[in-house]
Amino acid sequence: MAETWNEEQLIADGFERVHTELEWYDGPRAGLADIDGKPHYFENHQYDHADEADEYQVWPASEAAVELEREQ
Repeated sequence: MAETWNEEQLIADGFERVHTELEWYDGPRAGLADIDGKPHYFENHQYDHADEADEYQVWPASEAAVELEREQ
């Protein structure tokens, strides 16, 4: 039987919350997620399948932005 994970355990293991995924193409390309416990927008424009690791641009998001994105 598959193991079930709860949010507290995932956060304790080093994962963070993803609030929204705004764009998806072979993986997350844009959205809103926590970094060090604070919400940030993230964006990636690499659509080729090169062997390079994905690099994301990130910038802080306000709590108001989080609420608006989640409502949308």
